Amino acid sequence: MEQYLVTISFRYKDIPKNHLYSEHHEKCITIGVYNDFDEACKNGNIVLEKLENKFPLHVFPSGEKAKKERFSKNGGPFGYKKDLVSDSAYLKTPFQFFAKIVTLKYDNIDNVVDDIVIAKKRYDKYEKENKDY
Repeated sequence: MEQYLVTISFRYKDIPKNHLYSEHHEKCITIGVYNDFDEACKNGNIVLEKLENKFPLHVFPSGEKAKKERFSKNGGPFGYKKDLVSDSAYLKTPFQFFAKIVTLKYDNIDNVVDDIVIAKKRYDKYEKENKDY
């Protein structure tokens, strides 16, 4: 059974606490974990609607308003799932945000590490064999 994690990350600037800290900050919140992609879209879109109520849609130089970019089962490129929404060409926010739906994958850590090590060795061999190109 697949599960879907819905999160939203905010990136913004604030004054640094001292000279060792950057003024760039990020806050990420979890909207929820859902057993159905449609349910994840529904709950993620509720959050996006709240942002739409606080910030206007972006207006292009032609005067045309941006369309509402929300999560959907087939609203992405080439009719794929739309599982990433950002402020770019959507809302005029004083910060960046990235809302996403991630399919959760559960696996044994040993299997994952072994697969990654094998892939790295395979890549190293490929790179060595194709070095002259």
